[in-house]
Amino acid sequence: MRFSKLAKESLGCYVYCLIDPIDDEIFYIGKASKNNRAFDHLKEIGKETAKAGRISDIRAAGEEPRVEILRYGLDESTAFEVEAAIIDTIGLENLTNEVRGHGIKKGRSTIEEIERLFSSEPLYIGDIEEKCILFYIHKTYSPTLSETELYDMTRQFWHMVSRETRESGEYKTALAIVDGVVVRVYSIEAWFPAGSTLSSRNFGGKPDKWEFVGQGLNKHELYGRRLVDSNNQPIMSMQKGYSYLPTK
Repeated sequence: MRFSKLAKESLGCYVYCLIDPIDDEIFYIGKASKNNRAFDHLKEIGKETAKAGRISDIRAAGEEPRVEILRYGLDESTAFEVEAAIIDTIGLENLTNEVRGHGIKKGRSTIEEIERLFSSEPLYIGDIEEKCILFYIHKTYSPTLSETELYDMTRQFWHMVSRETRESGEYKTALAIVDGVVVRVYSIEAWFPAGSTLSSRNFGGKPDKWEFVGQGLNKHELYGRRLVDSNNQPIMSMQKGYSYLPTK
């Protein structure tokens, strides 16, 4: 099935979902603009993604995923906000989306997280003397995650972690960072090849990725702090997804 040209023009920017007809469960949320992107997912045959796997399972049962429109006639900015809000409401862990979506800085938060974000004193990263690794998890973080899921998200699966870092034990503290705020602190006890330790996540990535094991440090002095740069702006995510303090 495809939208007609007139339907696409009438929809404008829209937010849609994919539904499993077996249990009427929404398993994917997306945003599109005057096109058939909502139906393009159904062509993803053989891809190693959770979404493609779910679609394959549905078809193996003799059914076909259902596409429904949640909101339409939106401007792009509003569409991104609606998409992110719905993902937050359902919970990323209950969907096959890989990231929370756009607009997550103002996304679903607990009261404690709001207090940490707006009430905690900013801390300049240059004043931190303890050797830490900062893991930026804002794209996949959700306040609906369990503690186990949050721990696994922070410690896995990181590319190009040097042998020096893994073997020296010099960096013993891991900070889980969301929008500049330290949402969790863990000790780093040891490093292992990705996918080799018990986890709530499945590893299907490429070699040369690593994960650590450790313990939660909920009373750590950096827990809940808002880390800022020299311009008093929240620290930005690095391309690799993690960085070192002090800088290596």
